Amino acid sequence: MRAERLKMYGTDAALDRGDERQVDLARSAEPGTDLGPGGPPERLLWCRVQSDAPADLPDERYYADEVRPTAADEQGRLQWELVPGGLTQVVVHNVAEAGQHSHRVPAETIIRVEERLDRGTPPAMAYLAEVPVAPEQEQTERLARIVSYGQGAYTVQPVQRTSTGFEDDGPELEGVPNLGELWDDEAGYLAGPEQFDRYVRIFQTPAGWTIVLHPPRML
Repeated sequence: MRAERLKMYGTDAALDRGDERQVDLARSAEPGTDLGPGGPPERLLWCRVQSDAPADLPDERYYADEVRPTAADEQGRLQWELVPGGLTQVVVHNVAEAGQHSHRVPAETIIRVEERLDRGTPPAMAYLAEVPVAPEQEQTERLARIVSYGQGAYTVQPVQRTSTGFEDDGPELEGVPNLGELWDDEAGYLAGPEQFDRYVRIFQTPAGWTIVLHPPRML
C-alpha cells in the first residue's frame, strides 16, 4: 500500500463504524440538501477525497471513500486502506467552502466526515466535513503582449515565460489603458512598430487591468 504523506483533519474523530448502520441508505448529491441544526451525528468516519466531483462545475461537494488507518511507516506517517464493506463514492459537503463556488481540497486528502440525517421526506443520509482551505490568490500582475490599439486603450494577450520563450496564457484582454501616456501625441505609443512583439507588465486595479508605462521623452 502506498505510504504517502496525507493531510489529516480532526484527529479526535471516532473510528467506530457502527455495525448496526445500513450503508445502502439513500445518499443525497443535491446542492440544496437541507440539513439544519440537529443533535449529534449518526457516525464519525474517515474518508479519502477522490479526484472526480459530483458537480459539472466543481463546488463544495466531493466524492470520497471511507477509509481506516492500518499502520505507520518508518517516518511515522499513517497508511490507509478502504474499509471493507464501507462507503464508496459518497458525496461529502465541505461546509468551509459553502457559498464560495470553490473546490480546493486536493484529491487523496484524508478528512473527518460526519454522517447526519437530512430533512428530506423520507430522510436520507448526508455527509459533512469541515476542511479549511486557503483563499484563492488573485493575480495582481501579469506579463502581456500588445495586440492592438484603438479608442484610447489596448488589447493585450497575457503570456507566461517558458524554456522556449513566451506562450499565451488565457484569453485576450480588451480595453486596457496605459496610464503613462499623458499627452495626446503619446496615445498608442506601444502599438508599433508592427514587425516586433511588444511585451509589457499589466496590473490589476479596482477599475480593471492597466498598463503603467511612460513613453521616453526628448527634452
